[in-house]
Amino acid sequence: MMKTPREKYYNDPNYNSLVKVLLSQIQKCQFTPSELREAVILACILYEEQNVREMVAPGYPENVLDSLNIIRDWTYGNVRYDKGL
Repeated sequence: MMKTPREKYYNDPNYNSLVKVLLSQIQKCQFTPSELREAVILACILYEEQNVREMVAPGYPENVLDSLNIIRDWTYGNVRYDKGL
């Protein structure tokens, strides 16, 4: 069974530390909750981009590369993946 975020907060020291860092940033007025959500999403996108070349091989459907390009455009602008990965 999957734990709720609150259960993870109370039982997982790493998760607890992450939540406390984020809460600290909100309390210090460094970032709004919306900015933190955006930053977390961007971190996930950057992680996926760093690992995408291992996952996407030549011959994958073109819509996979199109999806990656949409994410790249949203993140950086008009940088495009080559269709010949």
